[in-house]
Amino acid sequence: MTGGNSFRWVGQVDPFLVNSAAQFATAGPKVLSSEEYAEEFKQVKKLGRATGSTRTPNQTSIALFWTDHAVAMWTRIFRQISMAQDLSTAENARFFASLYLTGADAVITCFEDKETKHFWRPETAIQEAENDRNPATHADPAWTSLVANPPYPDHPSGHNCLSGSFVRTLQQFFGTNVMSFSATHSMNGITRSFTRFGQAISEIRRARVFGGLHFWSADAQGARLGRRVANWRQAHYFQPDA
Repeated sequence: MTGGNSFRWVGQVDPFLVNSAAQFATAGPKVLSSEEYAEEFKQVKKLGRATGSTRTPNQTSIALFWTDHAVAMWTRIFRQISMAQDLSTAENARFFASLYLTGADAVITCFEDKETKHFWRPETAIQEAENDRNPATHADPAWTSLVANPPYPDHPSGHNCLSGSFVRTLQQFFGTNVMSFSATHSMNGITRSFTRFGQAISEIRRARVFGGLHFWSADAQGARLGRRVANWRQAHYFQPDA
């Protein structure tokens, strides 16, 4: 129920840490004929449209801030935190290896799941709602999302899979959710600051709805997938010497 997936190959890469790319498959999107799907449809239709949305200025800022390249954005944050915490060479080695290998497996797992679920993005769903057999949804052929759609399926959200794994790894590495950090978008100059790791993933889940890119289930389940991959790594790899 979507266009071609030019990134299908990502889900076919052998994972680095987890047993298989299908190990942490999500529950999948809401059934098209369900009330739950209709509610998510209405939510993104109102909040995620390019013009005439119900977004607040702050919600628009959140959506646009998280359009920066996810790995590049997080890498700047990792370096900032590493320097602020004065990590040793050995600590940095474990820090960055944990983050990037967990993130890689989260993305591999995510794209395997995207191809399996193969679910349409809000823009297509809203424009072609007459085909979903749900009387509670209404088509708008002129509807477009605030943020341009990438060429792969909706479910689960790739940004949330990756960022969910990063946030959980940061919480595990430092043994706390409390940490102050900030970041600036490399192109539009928007800066946002956080006092807890969890604030970032909470914002990213909402950002992809504000941008019209994903249904809420794709965001929530993507973030959960990332956490599960991080929990697996925590249980099996990169523990410091006693």
